[in-house]
Amino acid sequence: LYEYFKKKYNYSIIGLNSDNCNLLNFSKCKQVLKKNTREKCTIIFLSTFGRFPNDDYSVYLKNTTMIMNFINSINKKNIDHLIFFSSTCIYGRPPIKKIINEDVHCKPNGYYGLSKFVSEELLKLEFNNNLTIVRIPGVYGENDSNKSIISSFIDKAYSNKSIMIYDGGKVLRDYVYVSDVVQIIDKIILKKIFTTINIATGKSKTIKDIIKIIEKFSKNKIKIKNIKTNHAQFDMKFNILKLRKYFKNYQFTTLDSGISKILNYKKNYK
Repeated sequence: LYEYFKKKYNYSIIGLNSDNCNLLNFSKCKQVLKKNTREKCTIIFLSTFGRFPNDDYSVYLKNTTMIMNFINSINKKNIDHLIFFSSTCIYGRPPIKKIINEDVHCKPNGYYGLSKFVSEELLKLEFNNNLTIVRIPGVYGENDSNKSIISSFIDKAYSNKSIMIYDGGKVLRDYVYVSDVVQIIDKIILKKIFTTINIATGKSKTIKDIIKIIEKFSKNKIKIKNIKTNHAQFDMKFNILKLRKYFKNYQFTTLDSGISKILNYKKNYK
C-alpha cells in the first residue's frame, strides 16, 4: 500500500511503524500522531499483534491498547477517512455459518478475534461516519517474507522440504493476492466508501488444491506430511455480494496467476 500510493499519486505519504510510533506507548504515539493529524488526512490502520504463536490474553490486551492509544492521540476532527484492517476471525473459528457475509453474527472464540471485534466497536463509536472496516481471510504476495501459507509452501517446495497438512488438507480457504487488496483499498478511498466489507475472492480452494497449483508451476514434486488431529476442521467460504455492489466488474487475480507471479519473483530474486 505504501509503495503503491507513493508511486501513483502526488500524496504526502507518511509511513509509521513500531519504530517511530509505538502504539503501546501512549505518550510517544500521541506526540507523533498529534503532529501528523494537524491537517485533513486519510489513515490506513494495519498495526496488529497476530494470533501466532499464542492466541492468549496478551494479544487481546496489546491490540485493544493500541486502538485506545490511537483514538486518544489523534486530532479526530481532521480524520477524513479511516480504514481499519480487521480480521475474519471475528466470525469465529469455526464460523457460525458455512458461507460468510458481513451480516453474519460475530462470535469470536479466541483472544485475537475478540480484540478485533472490540477494536471495531471502539472505532465505530468515534468514527462511524467516515470509517471503513476491512476483513480479509488471508493475503499472499511476493514480499510477505513467507508468512502466508502460500509463500511458505512455495519456499518449502524450492527447498525440497516436506509440507505439513492436517487431516488430508481438505479444508477450504480463500486467499487474496496482495495487489488486489491494494487496488480495492485505492478505490475505497477514491469513492469514499464507508462500510464494513470482506475482501475475499469468493472462490475458496482446498489446501491440497493449492499444493497442486504450486507443483504445476514450480515443476517440483512436493513432499507432503499428513498429520491427523483431533481438532474439528472447518471451511472458510465467502459470499461477496456486498463487495460486488461496490466493485461490480473487479476481476481478482486467480490462484494460478498469483502463485505463478510469486514463483517468477523468487526465480529472479535468487
